[in-house]
Amino acid sequence: MSMRCTVCHRPYEGPHNHYVCPHCGGSIESPVDLQSDSERLRRAIREGSSDGIWGYRDFFHVPADAQPVTMGEGGTPLIHTDRLGRLYGMEGLYLKNETLNPSGTYKDRFATVAMTLARAEGIREVAIGSAGNAAAAVAAYAAKAGMECYIMLPPGAVKERAWQNMAYGGHFIYGMGGVNDCVAMAEDGEAIFGWKNMCTTMMNNPLACDGYKTIAYEIARSMHFDVPDYVICPVGGGIIISKVYKGFEEMKALGLIDRLPKMVAVQAAGCAPLVKAYQEGKKATEKWENGSTIAFAIFDPVTFEGVTALDTVRRSGGLAIALPDEEILEAMRACAKLEAVIPEPASAATIAAAAKLHRDGVIGGKDKAVCVLTGSGLRDLKLFSQEDVQVPEVQPGDMEALRRAVAFYQERGESGHDA
Repeated sequence: MSMRCTVCHRPYEGPHNHYVCPHCGGSIESPVDLQSDSERLRRAIREGSSDGIWGYRDFFHVPADAQPVTMGEGGTPLIHTDRLGRLYGMEGLYLKNETLNPSGTYKDRFATVAMTLARAEGIREVAIGSAGNAAAAVAAYAAKAGMECYIMLPPGAVKERAWQNMAYGGHFIYGMGGVNDCVAMAEDGEAIFGWKNMCTTMMNNPLACDGYKTIAYEIARSMHFDVPDYVICPVGGGIIISKVYKGFEEMKALGLIDRLPKMVAVQAAGCAPLVKAYQEGKKATEKWENGSTIAFAIFDPVTFEGVTALDTVRRSGGLAIALPDEEILEAMRACAKLEAVIPEPASAATIAAAAKLHRDGVIGGKDKAVCVLTGSGLRDLKLFSQEDVQVPEVQPGDMEALRRAVAFYQERGESGHDA
């Protein structure tokens, strides 16, 4: 199995616990052979999968006899927005709803492949440093595989995310510092504790990251292989945007599509190292100091896959954009109210980005733009709370009081159908 850099394409012969190109700093991949049996690969994508993402197994580097550790991840819907698109004046606004994966995040596509590989290797314990979503996915699939899982989250992590991890039986540890420090501890702990570091990046687990490519296959199938003009992804560590684009590149090489989408990388204005590097014309990102944002899932001061993500954005003809928390929160609430999908703030940032790019004339009203909603906002419901809001009270049988309660909302225009 050959490995090479995603950016300069030179062969990789470095260490197998920290995959980084020594020449350009790009991520490392193991390309799929698209030539030997191309018709079989085309058929797999055309037909789709009724078995989670494992109908695309030929696009992964997994031993033939390995039994998948799976919970039916993948196969998430692509929603053509009606009311939300009308709100923003966009006829072709779509949501790829990854919140419906088993643990509520697109990271399940990584975790199923990672745990399958780990079990095939006889691994019994795993560890991960994370901002929350990756830990949830790894903890869930470790439970499914019967493995012990150690989780390190920074103190700023949303408590509900830690509770979810512990519900799966994960051993939760507060890693004082930032998410990058937690990632480093999981990596350094391999030599001390013998666990497998499950960091969901190509830097640590390039083969398992192939699971993310299936998002592109599913988008293409849902759109009958009419490629969207833009695919908008939130960026923290930077993995998703490059792997989704890789999926489209594979389909183009197989002749399933005739063009590639422009990739848009989205970050929160309070932590935007990739956007800063993009705007300054740099090939690599720098650590973001003293950041702050409600979009904790992409609150990554260090963009682990920064070189590759920047290369992907530029090579696709796309761009990188940062949004303030106020616009992210507004998009989060609009999506919940108008499309009945509750995205976490990091995911809502893609919707806010689509709206801004349309206002700025970048995305046309009829352009097709897919926002990848990477995680569920059900762990962030406090962002919807209004503790001081007035709520009518009605005693049993008091229909006159009920009439006043209904009128209370009608007068305020809060029927939910005002968009």
